[in-house]
Amino acid sequence: MSRALDRYLYAIRTLQEKYLCVRAVDVAHYLGLSKASVSIAIRQMRDQGMIQVEPDGNLLLTALGKSRSDLLESRVRFFQRLLADAGVEPALALQDAISFGWEMSEASFEAFRNMRVFPANARSC
Repeated sequence: MSRALDRYLYAIRTLQEKYLCVRAVDVAHYLGLSKASVSIAIRQMRDQGMIQVEPDGNLLLTALGKSRSDLLESRVRFFQRLLADAGVEPALALQDAISFGWEMSEASFEAFRNMRVFPANARSC
């Protein structure tokens, strides 16, 4: 799945956690995009087996989509905690964490996760 589609997948997951039904128009409103743009992304995610579109237009994550959205969510939460611990205001920490979660390669993310963070007053020899 392309990183560009990750933001749509993350939006669907976020909206599903808040509301019973999620439709393309909800995703468009949430992301501030046109319904046409969202419709194209939905078609691609459906073709890749990430979502299912019910007859009434409700969007459901498939097992594959849920797995990918779980990965995105864990990345966002990781960076949100890291930024909040660094003193970044919570709303900005979430906004930046979402950006990092979508854009960062798997190799770079793993490097961050494995990084040891030392106290600010620690000195190197």
